[in-house]
Amino acid sequence: MPTGWASDRMTIAVRLLIPAILLAGLLAMAPEKVAAQASETPAIPVTETDLARISDAELRALILERLDEPAAAAPTFNPAIAAYRLQASFGRVRLRLGEIFGTYDELPTAFATAGAALLGNRAAGDLNRFFLVFGAALLVGWLGEQLIRRRPAPVDGVPSRTATTLRRKVEHLVGAVVGRLLSLMVFTLIAVVVFHVVHDADQRDRTAFTFYLSAVVVIRLVASVSRAYLGLDRPEMRLSAFHDDEARQIYRIMLVTVGLGAFGFFTCALFGTLGVHGDVHLLMLLAVGMVMTGGLAILFIRNRAALTRDLAGPATAGRYRRRFAWAYPWAMAVGTMLIWGGLVVMSLLGATPLFGVGLATISMLILWPSLDAAAVREGARCAEESDEVTRTILRVLRIGLAVGTLFLLSVLWRIDLIGQDGGLGAGIARGLLEIGTVVLLAYAGWEALRIWVGRKIAAEDAARANEGIDLSEAEIGGTGMSRMRTLLPLFKRAGQITIAVIAFMIVLSALGVDIGPVLAGAGVVGIAIGFGSQTLVRDVVSGAFFLMDDALRLGEYIDLGTVRGSVEKIGTRSLQLRHHRGALNTVPFGEIQTLTNYSRDWAIMKLKFRVPFDTDIEKTRKIVKNVGLELLEHPDVGKDFIQPFKSQGVVEVDDYGLVISTKFMCKPGKQFLIRRFAYAAVKKAFADHGIHFARPEVRVSMSDVKHAATEEDTSLALGAAALTKISQQPKPEPAAGA
Repeated sequence: MPTGWASDRMTIAVRLLIPAILLAGLLAMAPEKVAAQASETPAIPVTETDLARISDAELRALILERLDEPAAAAPTFNPAIAAYRLQASFGRVRLRLGEIFGTYDELPTAFATAGAALLGNRAAGDLNRFFLVFGAALLVGWLGEQLIRRRPAPVDGVPSRTATTLRRKVEHLVGAVVGRLLSLMVFTLIAVVVFHVVHDADQRDRTAFTFYLSAVVVIRLVASVSRAYLGLDRPEMRLSAFHDDEARQIYRIMLVTVGLGAFGFFTCALFGTLGVHGDVHLLMLLAVGMVMTGGLAILFIRNRAALTRDLAGPATAGRYRRRFAWAYPWAMAVGTMLIWGGLVVMSLLGATPLFGVGLATISMLILWPSLDAAAVREGARCAEESDEVTRTILRVLRIGLAVGTLFLLSVLWRIDLIGQDGGLGAGIARGLLEIGTVVLLAYAGWEALRIWVGRKIAAEDAARANEGIDLSEAEIGGTGMSRMRTLLPLFKRAGQITIAVIAFMIVLSALGVDIGPVLAGAGVVGIAIGFGSQTLVRDVVSGAFFLMDDALRLGEYIDLGTVRGSVEKIGTRSLQLRHHRGALNTVPFGEIQTLTNYSRDWAIMKLKFRVPFDTDIEKTRKIVKNVGLELLEHPDVGKDFIQPFKSQGVVEVDDYGLVISTKFMCKPGKQFLIRRFAYAAVKKAFADHGIHFARPEVRVSMSDVKHAATEEDTSLALGAAALTKISQQPKPEPAAGA
């Protein structure tokens, strides 16, 4: 047999045992507790004669002695005693079931007794008048309900179900349920008023009317909620993935099951008020309960394909979710019968049977997976539309739905969620509820921090894009990102680590682990790592101070002495610099001795021009000034100037002419773009005014060539002298950052 097949069947078997485990926990929460050991010494009874012989002083001494005695230890769990009590309980249950089912031959007598109590001592036509008034009260109540009931607006066509968001579906469901409940309240009130005003009935008729009106109200309540949830009137607003015929079939089976159960249980209750008691009455209740439980089991099994498709979620759902969806109908069919059996066992053992709680539990176990599957489908739709915020909210709501369901079940089954007593079941429920709450809050905080930081980063990047700043195309020394944009990723990482650590510690505490030694051990390990990794600590601390001093930001061009580049990433202990030629350098913060930032506040660029010796210096100064004024009006670079382009006069005289220096102040990173426009503008302005740039010249005196025999030899000698002169000239320095 393949291993995978066995693994699948094992997983399914485990899922089918979930209701059985729930039943075991419920039985563990029964009022009966494990008593002390049977070998304890029995207490000696004290009579009134013994108390009369004790003096006041002796009585006070005895009371003080009792107060000084240590409290008796709680009885410990003994497996042998637990097994004995379990066996005894099963024996009692089997005996009681035999007695109850043995009274089936008394059913005709019970019905006769109830009929005599209900119909005896009546006037002629009294019973017919009761049925007539009862029907009239229901009819008038229904008519009054129809008069005030708000009709849904007509729908033009049937829109696509995928186009209707989950929020709209939930809003429609809540509105429909609330409206139906209000109308049902009006129906009930009118029916009660009409019956008591029109019919002057005795106590028997009032009791019968109350019970059967309650049955009608219960049936209509279930029908209203089911009809709204299944979307029979508005299929486009249906939360589940059922087809129309499947929804109608589920509705019909549920309505028949609830109808039989409601009329059956209220009839049994009426028989109890009419004098039918004892085991035969319990047999009626068991019969009605088995009919209702069987109807629910048929509902799950017959519609298992629809339930499986609904719970499986979208096509992208995982393997485990599909397996759970396949096993869910069978598990609920078995679990429903187990819950009913557990409640019957509790009643037979003398505990208070919580039948209403059992029905509420089954209802919650039906709704919870279906709502979760609807949230999963909506999350898949949001993923296709790249709606990350809504998708995250849905994930948080799914966890909150699970925690809320667990809390409601705990409250319904009267589990002590505050104290420390209550047995194993209460302890497990408290632990699961605490863990679920911690996971919910931690995940919500984690996602809220991630989304908030992501939005802030997107806003910062959008602002830079609107300003026309593209870091991927920025030149050396360009303006970096804001300080907020630089620190946001670090803040998000630190916050998420803090949330994860705190949640992990709380979960360990909920599981019963003493986190005191864990925290102490973590502190010792941290100290050891600190002493053993001083370089790491130095890097982390240095990075923190660099960031607090605002020495660098993302996107800024910095020089660390050994490497230079734009800050691409800032980590906990190091930063990454992208060189303008593409190389990526990773530098630990502790290795930084000097940091030169080329991207702060402003930048100054100096340009040099060489003109002949006979050039008019004052004329060139005016030309450069006019060029600076023109650049201030330039549409591409004019807005980037802080100080205009101007001349600084002659700063050097060399062998070829006069060197004139110019400069301008601008925004960081814009100096190289402005330099290109400045060179072109100066060249054009000088040419327009007849000023030419000085060129390197080599002048060779013919007296240096004394023995030239021919013209060809003379040319060779002149060329060699020129090359020698040029090679002696100093090489120009490379531009900054090249």
